[in-house]
Amino acid sequence: MAIQNPSLAPAERELTVHERNLVDTCFEEGQYEAAISVLDEIRSRKGKPFPAHIRQLIYIALYPPPSFEDQLEEEALKLEPGSPSKLLSRRHKSSLAPTPTAIAAAQDLLMKFSRTNKPDSLACALPSYPENPSLEVNNRAEEEDSYIAQQALRVRNARCCWEILKEGFIQRGGGDITSSPRKPTSRRVVRGREHDDDDDDVWEGEDSDTPAPVGDHAWSVFDWILTLFEKDEAAVERTGQVRYSPLLLSQIPPSRANNSARWEVEMPLDVAFHALLQDGEARRSLGVRLLTLLINLTSTTLLDFSMFLNAVSTRVSSLPVDMVSYLFSSLPLTQTNAHFKVMVCRHALGGSHTTSGKPKPQARARAQPRRRTRTTTDTTADAGAGAGAGAGAGALPSLNQPSAPGAQDPGADGASFVARKYPAISTSDVLELLSRPNKADAASVALMLCLKSELLISYALVQQNLGPNDRDSGWQAMLHDGSMRRAVEDVFDAGRVSRSTDAQSKELIRTKKDALLLIMSMW
Repeated sequence: MAIQNPSLAPAERELTVHERNLVDTCFEEGQYEAAISVLDEIRSRKGKPFPAHIRQLIYIALYPPPSFEDQLEEEALKLEPGSPSKLLSRRHKSSLAPTPTAIAAAQDLLMKFSRTNKPDSLACALPSYPENPSLEVNNRAEEEDSYIAQQALRVRNARCCWEILKEGFIQRGGGDITSSPRKPTSRRVVRGREHDDDDDDVWEGEDSDTPAPVGDHAWSVFDWILTLFEKDEAAVERTGQVRYSPLLLSQIPPSRANNSARWEVEMPLDVAFHALLQDGEARRSLGVRLLTLLINLTSTTLLDFSMFLNAVSTRVSSLPVDMVSYLFSSLPLTQTNAHFKVMVCRHALGGSHTTSGKPKPQARARAQPRRRTRTTTDTTADAGAGAGAGAGAGALPSLNQPSAPGAQDPGADGASFVARKYPAISTSDVLELLSRPNKADAASVALMLCLKSELLISYALVQQNLGPNDRDSGWQAMLHDGSMRRAVEDVFDAGRVSRSTDAQSKELIRTKKDALLLIMSMW
């Protein structure tokens, strides 16, 4: 079951036996559109949806619509010789596949449920990690009457929600719909074989393609899951805690060491950065939303900050420069995001005491549990291992953190945690990073200048949102005496940049410089 979160909404009642049976009957008869219509009729803010029904909606919403090849294969199956009983059985199972109309209706109804019901009432239908990793999860098969309910158990038996989004998680025909005896392998394998005919390193029939983190037909469900997480963190914030989603936290494996922060974020980051690399704005925005949710988790000590910072910095450094600009400009203008962008840019630019290279989660998993309670000092030290603590101003608090220092809140998994305060970075540190020489190749020059620009803008936002007594005195001094402006003009000097960049990079750098100087004039 997903981690519960506090909510101010009244408790939702369970569906009556009559309501459940009405929906179940429609599903058992393969009348998916009728079942979805009934669920829409009984949908209410006061009624809690039945988890099995939500799982079936998820399965239908993920089901791939028939392609032209599917239609040709279906026609070929009708012409194949066989006994009448086998043909009848094959046609019956084929008729149980969700239609495109049912798929669209399921996707629409899931979003309607997200607007009327509490997120934890819906997320309990999603797979998630147990709170205690030492406890075995009971994955025994449940007895389900309908075909669609049996197929939907795949959703329940997955480890986490990221798995159900993967390409190929739900395939047309599944394992129970009989395929043609002439085609024992799936079309995906056949296509892989045709594509790799000239590749001597791939044995025949091997599908060498890695499944995409988000399948072509999973984007709607991905959007729905993000909506649940966003509503969940908003409900937590209304209780006076920092803004974070316990439901999202339940999709990250817990550490084997008791009361230690979670750190395995590769799967959600794979999903987020895969979305960012899509062509359409709608899909890219989903990646930004997921990254925002993950960054909000760093406001607590429930997520290992240094491991997360390492993972994000590595991925950001490998992005094209235009995508880096898009990502930073698309993140909401919050103090938490500004803090994190400062740390990511500093990390990517090689700030002092910055750990380089990819994290090694295996070593982290074997760590012994701590015997003392984590404190704010422990948290700052952990974060400093990944980003380094700069001299000068004290730790920079996030706007949504409790005002009382060291205030503790009960974590979603029963452990205590404190609101994280990001490690300090002084104005002199920022100036030193700006003045560092750029690399020789054009791509690296453009990326480093983009990171330097984002570092300065985000640091200015952090300083502006701090109280007069908390700001770094060196920041205002460098703005007033013009030393910061001179540093920017020197870094973006056209003469230096022109020797190692192409025309496109020069134009991008010029635009960045003009925009940065214009913004600085308003500070």
